Amino acid sequence: MPGRGDAVKASRSRTRLSIIATTALALVLAASGCSAIGGGSEPTSSGTPGGPVEKPAIKVGVLPVVDMAPFFVAVDSGYFKQEGLDVQVVTAPSGPKAIESLIGGDLDIAVTSYPGAFAAQAKKAADIKIVTDLYAARPGHGVLVSKGKITKPEDAAGKKIAVTSTGSISDLALKSVLQPRIADINTIKWVPMPLPDMGPALERGDIDGAVVIEPFVTLTEKSIGAMPVIDIASGPTAELPMSGFASLAKWVTANPNTAAAFQRGLAKGIKDVKSDRGGKLEPVLIKYVKIDAATAPLVHISDYPESLDPIRLQRVADLMLKFGAIKEPLDVSKMVVAPPSNK
Repeated sequence: MPGRGDAVKASRSRTRLSIIATTALALVLAASGCSAIGGGSEPTSSGTPGGPVEKPAIKVGVLPVVDMAPFFVAVDSGYFKQEGLDVQVVTAPSGPKAIESLIGGDLDIAVTSYPGAFAAQAKKAADIKIVTDLYAARPGHGVLVSKGKITKPEDAAGKKIAVTSTGSISDLALKSVLQPRIADINTIKWVPMPLPDMGPALERGDIDGAVVIEPFVTLTEKSIGAMPVIDIASGPTAELPMSGFASLAKWVTANPNTAAAFQRGLAKGIKDVKSDRGGKLEPVLIKYVKIDAATAPLVHISDYPESLDPIRLQRVADLMLKFGAIKEPLDVSKMVVAPPSNK
């Protein structure tokens, strides 16, 4: 039968083992940068869950549109900094100009409407990769409006209709929804112009209608009494992908951890705007998109996708092929950058 001395020795042995185990755990936590209380990792500028970023300071081309809300939230909330990135925001005058700056090497990543990126890829102007999805249309986001010269979709035949550019989401989506209603959509006279100029042009009578995108749907309705004629995100174009962030293939190949860090930072911003419109989304619309505080709650907000799905994006390329914006089929799956494995 064991004596008192054996019991004391066993107790001391258990104590030593406990101390060793506790010390080992502390060393593991210290090495991994984790806290024994919170269990999270402290972000540093030298590394991310996927490894050190190759290029901490990156230039990102943006536009002052509602699509950009998750990006602006990620900037203001420090989500990119948590991923080791110093994001330098560069406001581009237009989507095509942002892509031009990307191809020219002045930007590392740029926002793009999908037709712009896909057209550049199809024409072999550059080898472009889609880093993240950003915005998908829902009813109310893009609308053909008029001041009485177009009262129903069938009236659009032969009319002058303003779009941001030809071969864009604006005219491609409108063609798609009008085609069943108009014998010859080629009779429409497209008038390219910036979105802010469309309302005044409608009021002067220079154009018969305009394809406006939020916040300009709400603004033209409020300011000049423009009336909606048809939603361009309906029927065959329902939930059509609108925009994303793109980069060059050579940049993504050279900076895979940087691209993954950007994806993670933006994903946090997307979660915020989807869960908190009043506290997160509307303040950045007021600050960056310059929507007044009274209008911000009225703006139709579409979907900010949380995944980058090539099947969804393929719809845009197929629409471009159908209406002649590109001449050959384009396989979008080859342009998509896989999401990071560590989130």
